Amino acid sequence: MGKTTEITPRAIVQDSNGAVRQLVADDPNAIGFISLGLVNEKVKALELGGVAATRENVENGSYKLSRPFLFVSLSEPTGLTKEFVDYILSAEGQEILMNEGLIPSSERVGK
Repeated sequence: MGKTTEITPRAIVQDSNGAVRQLVADDPNAIGFISLGLVNEKVKALELGGVAATRENVENGSYKLSRPFLFVSLSEPTGLTKEFVDYILSAEGQEILMNEGLIPSSERVGK
């Protein structure tokens, strides 16, 4: 399948990871992309090339399908926005992300 290959006109685009997870859980023929932290007993994370979709394998790069979350803004953050970004990047903020099943940025630095 090349870059210009149309997969199917029946593809269903969802606006959230939770919606994708529910759609896949409800249809035995469905497949989708969601965050590792949202995988639960309703859906199964697939192995790719014999590599399991685990936190460790995402962190070390052996699981080849992952993506970063990005902060986006019209300009350099100031005020409360900057405070929020600074908090998320703090040890406490990173711990919250980890507890939600995400891989904190501090663990991916230099990888």
